[in-house]
Amino acid sequence: MLGDVWQAIDEGRFADARALLEADPALLASDPGQMALGYALAHEGQFDEAREVYGRLRAAHAGQPWEHVPLHQLGMVERRAGDPAAALRLFGEELALIERLPEDERAFKRAVNGYELGVNRLALGQVAEARATLAAALADAQQADDPMTLGCVHRALGNMAVQTGDLAGAQAEYEQAATFFEEAGDERAAAEVRGRREGL
Repeated sequence: MLGDVWQAIDEGRFADARALLEADPALLASDPGQMALGYALAHEGQFDEAREVYGRLRAAHAGQPWEHVPLHQLGMVERRAGDPAAALRLFGEELALIERLPEDERAFKRAVNGYELGVNRLALGQVAEARATLAAALADAQQADDPMTLGCVHRALGNMAVQTGDLAGAQAEYEQAATFFEEAGDERAAAEVRGRREGL
């Protein structure tokens, strides 16, 4: 059932995803069910409800290694709600939790976190800080050998290059992003960044 929920979310059928969750009270009450519910709510623009779901999950796991996961999603909610300053604060809190994890778990989690830190710093016009953050995220993503995160970081670097007027750099970053998205099996993301490249 959880697979059906996430398929509905991936296809943008958020109301269907919530209906599937509500039809299975045990799944809905579980941590994976609540994670999916919060994601659907956030993508429907129901930000207060999503904040409540993820805030409850974070409180339930306070002091545990998994706490950073709902905290990450709280940051995502604020980014989607158009408040990059609030998102940046939450992702900063998440980074502090990640640094407490065993060293062999940190690179991938830091890469995903660093991508978000960079994107939100860029949204706030903090270009130099965003550049440094994304460079560190790229190094972590390479260490973790995660093509999806590599694609996301290169896409963000492309967006930054556009924002700073470096169109040639943006084209190169978008092409690299597309290559990594294809490696990750996300053809939709690959097509989207190739569209950005062709639109420059």
